[in-house]
Amino acid sequence: MHKFSKLSIGLIAFLTTLFVGTRPISAQTEKPSALVKVGNFTASTDFLNLSQYFEVTRTIKIKVNYVPTHKVAHAISRDFTLPAGTIVAGNLTSTKSGDFLVPTLQLYLARLSYPLIHQNAPAGYTIDPGAGAYDPQATLKATDKLTAFKRISAPKFMPAYSHGDLYLGGAKAALSAEETTTASIRVTPDGYVEYLTYDTKANAGLGFMQKPTGMAKITKTDFHDPYRKLYFSQKIKGLTNKRVSHSGPYQYQLTLKNLHDPQHNAGNEDNGIAGTFDSLYRISGQTYFTFIGYDGVSG
Repeated sequence: MHKFSKLSIGLIAFLTTLFVGTRPISAQTEKPSALVKVGNFTASTDFLNLSQYFEVTRTIKIKVNYVPTHKVAHAISRDFTLPAGTIVAGNLTSTKSGDFLVPTLQLYLARLSYPLIHQNAPAGYTIDPGAGAYDPQATLKATDKLTAFKRISAPKFMPAYSHGDLYLGGAKAALSAEETTTASIRVTPDGYVEYLTYDTKANAGLGFMQKPTGMAKITKTDFHDPYRKLYFSQKIKGLTNKRVSHSGPYQYQLTLKNLHDPQHNAGNEDNGIAGTFDSLYRISGQTYFTFIGYDGVSG
């Protein structure tokens, strides 16, 4: 046995116990390496968005980069505070450090709610989302930080295989090579729904990372496929919210209907460009699309 194996296996087992605890773990919709039907295609879940989710068990600070929103300037590193109880999306893996394999947790902090992201942001700056959908904003290896995260099942309010970002425009926009610049609905791992309009003056990649037009904290979720009914104590400006009560935490309802009509962009296998899948949702009488992964044919 290689000299690092016993130690790394023991450490991973120790951390797995802390991450998992006694709660059952399930992927967002399917297990890794499973074959599923996506419309008329058979796809491997290894190429779809199977985000892992973690609950923060104690308040923790993590260094992240913030980039200028409108001007040209260098990135600024700041502490990002995650309060205890926050749910974040991430990916627990292992990386080689010298002769050892060490557990590594990648955190997708740019998917969190606007108030949490901007609590420590310098004025005029936005958290760096990275260039791709799988770029983490922080990568943790220190054991004292890793033990602050407990693996949990995917929240029911998260759309299947989605990172939570849905864009107005339906099938036509999903298959278009042009960037969508109309409106977006963001469902965040920490339990918010945000309605955003595109900031045309923001730097590239930051147009939908600015202050929402309207937002509200999710207080309850009823999920019966194809419907996700989300409840709030306040109305979300910009969206049609159904009033279901006049007091308490469940006054307004927003329904996300999965149309089960996935759109496939074939990509270009000859040039090594993988095809993509998007799901369509009906929300407030309009059709939105959300990226759910690759077809794995190439790339």
